[in-house]
Amino acid sequence: MTPSPESMPRPFLNFHAHRPAASSAETVIRNYVFPQEQPEETTPSGHPFSIGIHPWHIPHDIGTAWEELERQAASPGCIAIGEAGIDKNTDTPVSRQAELLLRHAELASARHLPLVIHCVKAWNELMALKKDFPRTLPCVIHGFRGKPQLAGNLLSQGFHLSFGFRFNPQSLLLCPPDRIFLETDEDPRPVEELYRTAANLCGCTPEKLRTQCLGNLARIAQPSKK
Repeated sequence: MTPSPESMPRPFLNFHAHRPAASSAETVIRNYVFPQEQPEETTPSGHPFSIGIHPWHIPHDIGTAWEELERQAASPGCIAIGEAGIDKNTDTPVSRQAELLLRHAELASARHLPLVIHCVKAWNELMALKKDFPRTLPCVIHGFRGKPQLAGNLLSQGFHLSFGFRFNPQSLLLCPPDRIFLETDEDPRPVEELYRTAANLCGCTPEKLRTQCLGNLARIAQPSKK
């Protein structure tokens, strides 16, 4: 007898990765660092992706690149905007990075999509800029490795946190279930391994954590049909 869709195993959500799904056991939101990378015209619509201008790769002339980014953001497969953000390890002035991050926030809000944020050594600047973001915009800090105090400050401002294989266990425990995501980023290991590690720490099953993360995504990603 053929199993019903309801009885079939659900995949583990990999919130942010720079690779396609490793197997049918995971659903990857594949990130494209624009304009260096972008989905092919033939990319199946069932393969979700995020796209944005990384602070390491901001083009000198943003005009044409931004028009193409807006076009990609309107694709049915686009499920998040970013990663974009502020990184003090790059030579681009923080003011320019912040201005571009705000444009990403406005685009994400217009598309009813979450904003995936890259932040390195610029937490104060990010939290100050957050006040200028659209009020209802869901913002996810990807690859969060910070200490519990920083996690608490970000959570108090409404940020979601996405954890990779390198994370602070106390910060993970501090994160409410409805604000958590798990990701592999550039790590080639299956995301299911991370779910097992995180679930063991949280005292729940990987399946429960999988259901929670999938539900969190469904709640914050409501793409505009315009």
